[in-house]
Amino acid sequence: MIYKEVIIYIDEPARENIVGDLLMLNFESFTDTDEALHAFMPANRWDDSIHRELENTLKAYRDKGIIRNYKFEVQDIHPQNWQEQWERTIQPIYVGKNIVIHPSWQSIDLSDDTIDVIIDPRMSFGTGHHETTQMMIELLEQYIVHGDTVLDVGTGSGILAIIAAKMGAARVTGIDNDPDAVNDAIENCRINKLKNVVSMYHGELTDSITESFNLVIANIERKTILDLFAQLTTHLNPSGKLLLSGLLEEDYPHIEQVSVRNNLSIMKTIKRQSQTSDTWIAVALQK
Repeated sequence: MIYKEVIIYIDEPARENIVGDLLMLNFESFTDTDEALHAFMPANRWDDSIHRELENTLKAYRDKGIIRNYKFEVQDIHPQNWQEQWERTIQPIYVGKNIVIHPSWQSIDLSDDTIDVIIDPRMSFGTGHHETTQMMIELLEQYIVHGDTVLDVGTGSGILAIIAAKMGAARVTGIDNDPDAVNDAIENCRINKLKNVVSMYHGELTDSITESFNLVIANIERKTILDLFAQLTTHLNPSGKLLLSGLLEEDYPHIEQVSVRNNLSIMKTIKRQSQTSDTWIAVALQK
């Protein structure tokens, strides 16, 4: 698959925050170099409207004084160039209480209680850099119970499924409608020696999964969460928990309403404030 690479030349402190805006435009993956932020999406999703929205977003950052100026370039990138891009830029991430996330080509000094998560970034979303992933990890730390069964909807690179397994889940199922993501997730499970614990499926949730789970997790955007909410709830065991991320603060009323309709109670909400007006949230609910 051919991807579009957008190279965005902006001040380095603002790059982490603009990733959230780019996710809303359906960019999937990111790298950060000394010179620029690189954002990627499948070429068949790119059109003039995304170009205009990106221009407007960057103008808004400049008008708010968050960046001094900007420019960006768009080019095609072929899959064989992807690994080289990441190997130049990716760094280990320390998240949660004792989790380190890093690619297989980096050696990490580990303490006895460290949860070592190996993710070789390819074309799928999920390297642990973004706030939505980190908030989901925090919720997993709080709510997962040893021996749980877990369903990860929109698994991407498989990072959350892998972390759930390493936190003690007995069985984890990941699903994604992107075949490239599923292939990446399967490979990351192999690298982490979890093939017997984590199973990955390509397809839609309504078609592929029939069983119920102690814990269902979904780090995806609001519209998809709302569209799938009844299905997510159906796959919960009695007293099962639903963990959601990929949401903005203004999405909370929608989550509150749909949870009432589906007889779920909200247990916890956590937030991450960016330098812009955007605030990411993650929500834990119980059946």
